[in-house]
Amino acid sequence: MLFRKIREMEFPAVGMGTSRTFDVDDSIPEVFSVRNKIVEECQNNGVTLVDSSPMYGNAEKVLGLAIQENDPSKFQIATKVWTTGYRSGLDQIDNSFSLLKTEYIHILQIHNLVDWKTHLPTLTGLKDEGKIGLVGLTCMTPSDYPEMMNIMKTGKIDSIQIPYNVINTRVESDVLPLAESMEIGVLVMEPLQKGKYVKDLRVSPDLGPLSDLGIKTWAQALLSWVISNEVITSAIPATSNPKRIKENSLGAIQMPKELRGFVKRETERCI
Repeated sequence: MLFRKIREMEFPAVGMGTSRTFDVDDSIPEVFSVRNKIVEECQNNGVTLVDSSPMYGNAEKVLGLAIQENDPSKFQIATKVWTTGYRSGLDQIDNSFSLLKTEYIHILQIHNLVDWKTHLPTLTGLKDEGKIGLVGLTCMTPSDYPEMMNIMKTGKIDSIQIPYNVINTRVESDVLPLAESMEIGVLVMEPLQKGKYVKDLRVSPDLGPLSDLGIKTWAQALLSWVISNEVITSAIPATSNPKRIKENSLGAIQMPKELRGFVKRETERCI
């Protein structure tokens, strides 16, 4: 696994998201066992970074239970605050610690910039107390990128999380250069466009030119494309299939520029 740093903390170039996939009923054994197996596969394949949010329904609870079934010391947890108001923010953060069954959260992010002026001092205080490692922002909507960039320029942000993939390259023009100049880490949501660029292709892509890199699936090609932009810290695809964890982890490969161009053209041809 390829690792990259945010500040002094190292993270895998491929992590795992839990949006939708971990929002399940943990009281149903056969349902929970699949999520537990996913987390076990993360542990076995160096996918140490797992990302969640109060926005994702039951995901924090399910993730916390599954991590406890494995080795909690092997995981780096990222989650978010997603509410308005100081007291509500503190309560939600406390609940996240409880649901995730941890006393330390590696990256705590203000989700979609919601009430960031209230939450940023709270997260800065938690970082100073050693309860969290890094202060982050997430932002899904391009119209909000100028506001996110202004917050980044305060110097109080350690990481951002944004959508980025072979087709959605909006952040390349301004967000990523700013992150690079300020040494802000970048987590990538939707690196496979919610699986669309793997499962919904009209025709099969040509993997031939990528074989020397050891890339055997198009998902690996797309993940490699994302993380081969060296500004990116980690891509965090979600999955409900334990077998995908190893496959995704093998996409943590640095891809030459000319092959990035090939993957982009091939995706455009196939979608």
